[in-house]
Amino acid sequence: MVWALVFVLLVVIMVMALNNSEPIPWLGKLKRLHAGVAHRAEWMAPEEVVAQVRRDYLAAVDWLHASAMDDPSQMYAQASRYLDGVYLRRLQTLLASGSQRFTGVLRADHQVQVRHFSEDGRRCLVIDCQTQRRMATYDRRHDLRLHTQDLGDGAVVYQMVYDVNDQRWKIEAYVQELPAGWGVAKSPQRVRLLLQPPTASGRDN
Repeated sequence: MVWALVFVLLVVIMVMALNNSEPIPWLGKLKRLHAGVAHRAEWMAPEEVVAQVRRDYLAAVDWLHASAMDDPSQMYAQASRYLDGVYLRRLQTLLASGSQRFTGVLRADHQVQVRHFSEDGRRCLVIDCQTQRRMATYDRRHDLRLHTQDLGDGAVVYQMVYDVNDQRWKIEAYVQELPAGWGVAKSPQRVRLLLQPPTASGRDN
């Protein structure tokens, strides 16, 4: 009986390992752009993959906005469909604390760029150029909007990860907000990836 249980557990572990190592369908279709050029070389996936990243990112943003006033337990249960990694754990921690009386909902028009796929095709960056940004602050206990603030235009970067089991892209991490004026030029601007952030100085300390 014990050996049978051990065998079943081994089979389950092997199946899980195989699922996690399942190759990405577009892995062989990745293209290297600006190969050999410092700070410009990047991997890009086929257009249909880029389009799916864009759709899944916007679906996650829509869900975050639409569910902001929902019951925290309901939002907690749905979060893993749209989020993963650090971003998912951060939201679940906030929801589990039960101390969120106020919440902010950012509404904007989104123009989404998809860049910098990883070599294994599982991750990429999304640059969300946002216009008409407005932050509405709500009192959750009374379902009441307190005020709305105009934030101006901006561009933010998120890391996306592909979930093989769900067959969708999910927001994995917030990376940064780009400097004011980024993206004004007509041609796509360079995104420089750093393995380590620069050393803080001056007022950053």
